[in-house]
Amino acid sequence: MSRFLKSTLGKITISSGALVGATIVYLDFIKPAYPSNLVDTYSPLKKPLVKAPTRSQLLDNLSSTKKFDVIIIGGGAVGTGTAVDAATRGLNVCLLEKTDFAAGTSSKSTKMAHGGVRYLEKAIFQLSKAQLDLVIEALNERGNMLRTAPHLCSVLPIMIPVYKWWQVPYFFVGCKMYDWFAGYQNLRTSTIFSREYTNAVAPMIDDANLKATCVYHDGSFNDARYNATLAVTAIENGATVLNYFNVEQLLKDSQGKLIGVKAQDLETGKSYTINATSVVNATGPFADAILEMDEDAQGLPPKTAIPPRMVVPSSGVHIVLPEYYCPKDIGLLDPATSDGRVMFFLPWQGKVLAGTTDHALKSVPENPVATEQDIEDILKELQKYLVFKVSKDDVLSAWCGIRPLVRDPKNIPKGADLTGATEGIVRSHLITKTDSDLITISGGKWTTYREMAQETVDTLLKNFQFDNASSLKPCQTNEILLAGGEDYSKNYISRLIHEYNIPYKLAHHLSTNYGSRAPLVLDLYFQSDFNKLPITLAHDKVIKPSTTSNTGNFDLYQSADEPFTVAELKYSIHHEYARTPLDFLARRTRLAFLNAKEALAAIDGVSEIMKSELKWSDATTKKLKADAIEYISQMTPISVAKEKAIVEASTAIDNGTTVTTVVA
Repeated sequence: MSRFLKSTLGKITISSGALVGATIVYLDFIKPAYPSNLVDTYSPLKKPLVKAPTRSQLLDNLSSTKKFDVIIIGGGAVGTGTAVDAATRGLNVCLLEKTDFAAGTSSKSTKMAHGGVRYLEKAIFQLSKAQLDLVIEALNERGNMLRTAPHLCSVLPIMIPVYKWWQVPYFFVGCKMYDWFAGYQNLRTSTIFSREYTNAVAPMIDDANLKATCVYHDGSFNDARYNATLAVTAIENGATVLNYFNVEQLLKDSQGKLIGVKAQDLETGKSYTINATSVVNATGPFADAILEMDEDAQGLPPKTAIPPRMVVPSSGVHIVLPEYYCPKDIGLLDPATSDGRVMFFLPWQGKVLAGTTDHALKSVPENPVATEQDIEDILKELQKYLVFKVSKDDVLSAWCGIRPLVRDPKNIPKGADLTGATEGIVRSHLITKTDSDLITISGGKWTTYREMAQETVDTLLKNFQFDNASSLKPCQTNEILLAGGEDYSKNYISRLIHEYNIPYKLAHHLSTNYGSRAPLVLDLYFQSDFNKLPITLAHDKVIKPSTTSNTGNFDLYQSADEPFTVAELKYSIHHEYARTPLDFLARRTRLAFLNAKEALAAIDGVSEIMKSELKWSDATTKKLKADAIEYISQMTPISVAKEKAIVEASTAIDNGTTVTTVVA
């Protein structure tokens, strides 16, 4: 023993032990403890003092502004993101959206802020620098989304079930590489769950042949609410942002350069001539339509539809299932579907989101619809992992979105057939400038919207001379918080509960959808009992549930279980520019995406309240109600006729107890 103590190894061992012991003594007994993070008093919640300008005031801006710095066509993620970037730098911005913010692709994503694990796999095996650059860019922007909108974005663990031993290290190394490429913005460390632990956290997964699950982390977010928040943020920074404004013509000078647009207010039918130094085409899958207008000498749209050249459209279908199809806080990734894609099954807004498919298209449909085959394909993939039989009857909602995959239109001849497989196309974005100086931004993915917006505004500053160029700021979107992110913290739910004495479920819903704007919703919520009603019950009909039989016409428990209230509807009208029942049911809230049947049942009540708030005529109310029924009916596998019958049946009078709700 003495010989060992005298040896070099013994001395090193003794010295190391003494050093470790001294460190423990210092940390546990000598170093002062940090003060507790206990908050024993809550300061009053801050409420924004800025009153949102009305639509009338925004319309007045069009008439009073002689010349805008930039007109942005398109109110999706990239369009509103560009408006935020340009406005926060000091440019005078006008954004025009033909329908509603996020009415198209931007509300129909997989709801993930992610780099793309499948893109990383392709980058490695195909030695593709373009794929790797996209992954790294998206991972960086994923961190930005989580920081800039902490109320709308959250970290989500995702499991990859592994059924062969050799695949365990394969997938785990892939997850670790995903972590490494994220660098300092890595969310959490990837890990491995044993079969037993997987069964504990996800009992619905078939573990008969399961070896382990590899777990990595990505971001999850509410895409349509994020898009609406971008629009509100742009307006609060001085931009003039208007939905339901159709660009009818691109205006050009004698040299063929763009000087503005002619656009029509689709609510009133009035047309406006809007002048600007620059025009940005940010219409996503519809970018080619604006490019065709630009090619016309008069800036008018073509008389016959022309196949897209820049956009290579691809459809992707998602479905929503009840919450028991997936763990509450962990998603599932199918790394190899039958057609060679990946598929996600994710907890989202209290339900389970499953998708997506991939089908090449020849043209871009105005309102794509999920097919029965797409729904069955997704359910078939999900069945591989579950211990219970999946049922098509469990599908609560289904929808189809268009991916704006892009190629440089200069390299594509008119009329060329671009249909074919699209999974090999890199999801990078493209910025082009035409001879008339139209700037077009398209492609990319939701996660990279901010980077795309920054590059677009940089392109504007490089190519155009603005009157206030000397006073413009550098890009601010890496620093700012979006509307609702100010004064927000992880414990905001408890602050709402303490101040308003509301149930946890309501506090959680408002906190994670409105952030620090939740107190404004709650102020409306406590104005009247009517404002507290779930929107699914906020109609002016008399409901008489039968006391002797189950008619199947309505499910009051399910209706009351949805968290969306009349207060939210009124808030969305006056603060978030909801102009139709569909705006509210599908995009300001996500009820149509979460449960199409309940959304259909809510249309009557929502329409009557909006009629009162927005002073609609009977004809307008009837039309917008019909539009909502038609759109939402297409989001459920159940036939349109059956769903309409359900809506109509809710008005039927049956013998039994009467439940009455009246529009205030």
